[in-house]
Amino acid sequence: MSNSQRQYELVQPPSDGISQVAFHATDDVQLLVGSWDQQVRVYDIKANRLLASHHDHKAAVLGVAYGNDCAFSGGLDRRLLSWEGGYTQTREIGRHGGEVSAVEYAFAHNVLLSGSWDHTLRAWDARLQAHAAALKTLDMGERIYSMSAQGDLLAVALAGRKLLIYDVRKLESPLESRESSLKYPTRCVQMMPDCAGFVSSSVEGRVAVEYLNGAANKQNYAFKCHRQPADDGVDMVYPVNAVAFHPVHHTFVTGGSDGVVSLWDPENKKRLKQYQGYAASISSLSFNASGSALAVASSYTYEEGEKDHPPDAIWIKPISESETKPKGRKPV
Repeated sequence: MSNSQRQYELVQPPSDGISQVAFHATDDVQLLVGSWDQQVRVYDIKANRLLASHHDHKAAVLGVAYGNDCAFSGGLDRRLLSWEGGYTQTREIGRHGGEVSAVEYAFAHNVLLSGSWDHTLRAWDARLQAHAAALKTLDMGERIYSMSAQGDLLAVALAGRKLLIYDVRKLESPLESRESSLKYPTRCVQMMPDCAGFVSSSVEGRVAVEYLNGAANKQNYAFKCHRQPADDGVDMVYPVNAVAFHPVHHTFVTGGSDGVVSLWDPENKKRLKQYQGYAASISSLSFNASGSALAVASSYTYEEGEKDHPPDAIWIKPISESETKPKGRKPV
């Protein structure tokens, strides 16, 4: 890789744990970041510049998402905020009864979706005035850990290893409800770009690739990853905190508390590449709209409790088409 293609660190990173990085749906250079320092930030990755930030949350920010012409965020203060006017002002959209753990925006339907530790999934019309009631409130029976919206579909990962798939147009009941094939709690879920299925990851170094009912000739499978051999012969197992799909080739990356990012080909069931050397846990990952850059949040996720740790950082890794393209099966 040439010098011009080397990864670089964004200036003015968050001062506390990075919860989520999320690229704009169409703008390749705009990156949204939520963090435990109670701030939401927008960066221009090409200019390597902090464009704007706000400190209107009263506690840690856990989830962020871009809307059509604004950005949304939620967190431990139980509030959903919209950041508008060219990132100059915020307004409160609504509140949960518990901490907001996940925020997604369904562009096809102009619906904001929020998940909470109060066991509810809520849908909002973000165009309405502040403190309007949610369009829908669903009792999930468990805390929501992770969500992913793609097209008409929403994947929801709950405590108790439960996974639900909803049609955003008909939220009254899930299209599918299943128990995770992974034996330990789910850390992240991501819908496939073609909505044929989803990928989920667990706290115990495993990833599952699962297809929705009706997906022709597709077989669910799971595999071990983000493990390192130890001196006693027993692998050191790390949580897999993040999953992100390449928007063009539909390969995906995973990020673990081992500080490693791995690139996978789900069709051919093999690892294409491994990016090592990050100083702390990988807490979040996001590809930009064209798939030409990957944002990597290197941020200690407290799996070993309070201790000294490297400073939080956001790395931008230029991505070539050749490294993310599936290699194809070898002829038998």
